[in-house]
Amino acid sequence: MSLRRLLSNPVKSVRPFLLSPLSLARQISSANIEKLEHGRGIQVEWHDGEVSRFHSSWLRMNCNCDKCQQRHSGQRTINVSQLPNTIKLQDISLSDDNLTVTWDHNQHHKSLFKLDWLKTHSYMKKDIQNQSNQRKFHTFKEAIPDSLNYDDVINSNGGLLKFLQLINENGLALVKGVPCDDDSLCKVVNRIGPLQKTIYGEFFDVISTPNPINIAYSSVNLDYHMDLAYYQSPPGIQMLHCRRFDKEVKGGESVFLDVFAIAEKFRKTNPKEFDTLVRVPATFQKIHFERENPVYLKYQRPHICLNHHKEIVSITWSPAFEGPLFVDEEDVEPYYEAYFAFDKAVNQSELKVKFRLEEGDLIAFNNIRILHGREEFELNGGGRSLRGCYVNIDEFRNKVDVMSQLHGDKRLSKRVGNNCFF
Repeated sequence: MSLRRLLSNPVKSVRPFLLSPLSLARQISSANIEKLEHGRGIQVEWHDGEVSRFHSSWLRMNCNCDKCQQRHSGQRTINVSQLPNTIKLQDISLSDDNLTVTWDHNQHHKSLFKLDWLKTHSYMKKDIQNQSNQRKFHTFKEAIPDSLNYDDVINSNGGLLKFLQLINENGLALVKGVPCDDDSLCKVVNRIGPLQKTIYGEFFDVISTPNPINIAYSSVNLDYHMDLAYYQSPPGIQMLHCRRFDKEVKGGESVFLDVFAIAEKFRKTNPKEFDTLVRVPATFQKIHFERENPVYLKYQRPHICLNHHKEIVSITWSPAFEGPLFVDEEDVEPYYEAYFAFDKAVNQSELKVKFRLEEGDLIAFNNIRILHGREEFELNGGGRSLRGCYVNIDEFRNKVDVMSQLHGDKRLSKRVGNNCFF
C-alpha cells in the first residue's frame, strides 16, 4: 500500500466516551436510586432506562471528602486499615443531583457523589465494552490524512493535537517541511514530552557506517521489528527526521506494518499458535561489549499479552534481537511452530506501507504497535541520513489526553500497546 493512497483518505471521527453536559443532565435529572439489600451498594436507573450498580466498597474507596482525598493533589488519603473487611452503607439521600452516602461502620462519615461522575464511571459490562470499543485504534486500511506542516505542529495547539491523535489512532503521522538542522527535531519532541534516553543516547543518526553497533547503521535490509524489545519498557514513540536522501541512492525505502492487525487476524486463522505465543515467553537481548558503553540487556516475555477480557494489549516482535529460547522442554517445538507461522503472517501481510522519505520529512510512529523496517540501499555516490529519537509512551499518552481534554473534543485516547488494560 502506498503512502500517497494512505494520505488521500481522511480519519473517521470518533464519538467521545464522555457524555455531553446536556446529555448527562437529561439522564440524571430523573434518576431513580435504590439501596441494595444489606447495604451492599446502590442501584441507579438513569433517564434512558439503563441501570448501573455501585458496590459499597467501591463507593467508600472513591470518597473524595477532605479526610479521604487531598484537595490540591487529588491523591487518596484513606486509611484502609481503619475500614472493616465488609463495607456497608447505612443510608442514602439525593439533593440537586448529588448523592450523599452515610456509612454503617461510621455514621459520622458521609460521602458525596455527583451523579454525572457516577454515570461516567459506571462499570457495568455494557459500559466497559463501550469504552473498550472506543479505545480501539484504526488500522492502516482507514489510513492517515494529509501530512501535517511543521509550523502548525510547533506553533498551534490545534496542529499539535492533530499530530498526537494521528499517531494515537493510526499509529503514525508524517510531518513535512522540518528544517534539516540540529534543533528542529528536538522542538517537535519537546511539544510532547522529554526525550527518552537509551543505550544509543538521546539522539541517534541512521547512516551507513563500517563496524556498526546496530544493524540499522548499515545499508542492509531491515526486516520488520520494534526497537529495544529487550527493555522492560521499550520506547513508545519513535521519530525519524530525514536530513538527507540523495536521488543517487538506490533503495532505502521505509516500510511500516500494524502488528496488532496482523495478530488479530492470526488469532482467527491460527488459534492454537496464537495461544502458544500468548503462553510461552521469548527471550529478547542486546549483549555488546565492544562499544564505548558496554551493554548486557536480557528480557523474557511472551510475544503477545492479553488483558482480563482477552483483548490484545501488547505485542513484542523483534527477530534480530532475540536470544536463545529458555523455556520448558515441551514448549520448544510448539513455540517455534507458532513463531514461524506468525513470521509468515507478518511478512506476507497486505497491510505493508512502503514509501521513500524526502529531505525535511519527519515520520513519527508508535514503536510498540507499528513494526518498521527498511529496504537495502546503495549510496552510488550519494548520501542517506536520518536522525532519530524516542519519547516514552506514558508521556505521549498523557499529552494526548491532556490536549484532548483542554483543547479538543474530550475523546478518550486509544490503546497504545504498552500492556495497559484500558
